[in-house]
Amino acid sequence: MSDGEFVYTAKVGTNADLFPDILKIYFNAGDTIADVTYGRGVFWRNVDVDRYNLLATDINDGVDLRSLPYEDGSVDGVVLDPPYAHSSPAKLKDCMAQRYNLNSVSGLDEVHALYLDGMVESSRVLKKKGVLVLKCQDEVVSGKQRWNHILYIEFGSKKGFIAEDLFVLVQKGKPTMRHKYQVHARKNHSYFLVFRKK
Repeated sequence: MSDGEFVYTAKVGTNADLFPDILKIYFNAGDTIADVTYGRGVFWRNVDVDRYNLLATDINDGVDLRSLPYEDGSVDGVVLDPPYAHSSPAKLKDCMAQRYNLNSVSGLDEVHALYLDGMVESSRVLKKKGVLVLKCQDEVVSGKQRWNHILYIEFGSKKGFIAEDLFVLVQKGKPTMRHKYQVHARKNHSYFLVFRKK
C-alpha cells in the first residue's frame, strides 16, 4: 500500500469523509449493512452504495433501533448514530420524546439508555463476527466530564462485543458555544467506535 491508501485513526472533515475509511477496513462488497439511524444518509454520501446490501431505516420510517425488523444473526453490519448532540436540555427532551416515543426525557441518561438498548438489539441481528459501527461524542454536563465513548466501550465488552477500533472525527469549524465563559476544553471531535460480535 502507498501512504495515501492507508486509513488513519483521526480525520478532519465530515461524517461523509471518514465513514468510507471504516467501510474500507471492516466490510466487504456484498455485505448486508443495516444503517438503523440513516436519516438523510450523510454517512453514505461518498460511498458507492451499490457495493453493499444497504438496509437504510430510521425512526421516521417507523423502524426503532431498539426493535429491528431483522432475523437473529442476519446482517453483517449495523450502523448506529442516535441523536446525542443538543444545544439545550429542552431541545434534547423534545427530540428524544417525539422521535423515540419516550414518556419522560430529563437528560442524558435517556440518551445513554437509547444507545445501550440499540447496542443490545444490534448484537441480536448481527452475524457471528458481525461489525457494529457506533458514533458518539463526549460531553461536559453541569461542569462535569461525561466520557460517553468509554461507557459504550465498557458496556459493549459486557454484552459480547470486542472493541476493534476507534476513529476520531475532528470538525472543520468551531463547535457550538452555549456559554461565553470556559472551564473545560471545547469538544470539537466525535468518535466512531467499531465493535465486533464475539
